[in-house]
Amino acid sequence: MKYITALLSFLSSIASVYAVYISEIMYDPQGSDTSREWVEIYNDTNNAIDFTSWKLFESGTNHGIVSYSGGTTVQAGGYAVIADNPVKFLTDFPNYQGVLYDSSFSLSNSGEQLILKDGTGSTIDTFTYVPSVGGNDDGSTLSKIEGTWTRGIATPGAINQVSGVAMSSSASSTENQVTIAQLSPPSPDIIFYLPFERTVVAGADTEFSTYATNKSGKVLDNLTCTWAFGDGGKGVGTTTTYRYAYPGRYIAQVEGTTGYVAGTGRIMIHVVPPDLVISKIDTGKYGMYVDIFNPNTYTLDLSQWKLVINGASFPFPKNTLILGNTTTRFSGVAMGFASTTLISGNPVQILFPNFEEVARYIFLPHSDTVYAASSTPVRQLEKVLIKNNAVKREVSTTTQSIHMQKDTRVVSFLKTLFKK
Repeated sequence: MKYITALLSFLSSIASVYAVYISEIMYDPQGSDTSREWVEIYNDTNNAIDFTSWKLFESGTNHGIVSYSGGTTVQAGGYAVIADNPVKFLTDFPNYQGVLYDSSFSLSNSGEQLILKDGTGSTIDTFTYVPSVGGNDDGSTLSKIEGTWTRGIATPGAINQVSGVAMSSSASSTENQVTIAQLSPPSPDIIFYLPFERTVVAGADTEFSTYATNKSGKVLDNLTCTWAFGDGGKGVGTTTTYRYAYPGRYIAQVEGTTGYVAGTGRIMIHVVPPDLVISKIDTGKYGMYVDIFNPNTYTLDLSQWKLVINGASFPFPKNTLILGNTTTRFSGVAMGFASTTLISGNPVQILFPNFEEVARYIFLPHSDTVYAASSTPVRQLEKVLIKNNAVKREVSTTTQSIHMQKDTRVVSFLKTLFKK
């Protein structure tokens, strides 16, 4: 009997270490609740899991789980979000890049039981939440941190964070998390306000800003700040602009002082490549349009980037976002190039605000061949040859401009006929 007891204890310990569980709940978003609720799950196993056969049991109903974006499978040690309305979720969190599932539920603001069931109907995790813990109409969530449920910062798809002293009511389009207050050593009298994490594009100028208060909440006007961006670069001022050269993950730290008190704050920075492809330019009912394909898994913010046609520049408006693995059609009517006529051989380009080229497209009207390329120097270049509506992809490791040659096999064949 004692061996059976020991075995059960051992199996129980394994289950507690490797499990799938509900990790974060947004049951009462600030403002309107309608279709803005979501549940985060965490795969704490050694295997990838497809949750599309699982169920979220709520209010007496087994709600189905359907893939929306990011694939169907959650990798080991990965997060996923089950949203009542994925479109509204991505409006609230536009830079979310993880697995996103669609479901249909309405979480009670007064608390209720949630059950996560696998494909066989077996209960995998159960949690009954109550509003007294937090997450009720103030922008915070209920977050499971080190096995304990507490009031947390909304961090869908990322490690949960305990809610700070204060937070803003909304997230910026270029930030993954809301702005939070960070208590900063060595003095408890200065509090920096910074986002927990930001996603920025390699090669593009990004604005970083902060402010600080003393512990009584008074904003410190005479704050002097210096920044270290984690890749060897630095900046000065409460607002500064910086450009990361290479993709990766960095910690940006700001140090501030008034001459009497001092402190530091940090931001987790995720720098992503700016790979884009101009996949098509054509004329429709309302004039010229341009199709731009984002081959990445993450959303790209094209704020103030430029589309250049025949030497004329057409800036993308602020907060222009392109979803990952998606082709977005840009209207010439909206951007002002509808009546433009594409000149043979002239490249159509996407440029950063600093005029560095991101992608180009060349149209040759006397040929059935169109050339489009990503010209980013920060990763292997992908050369896209579009011919007779068939797409071939070749990889080039050069960081120079891409030079493409026409297919001359037909011409060579005709020459051999005439020689005979």
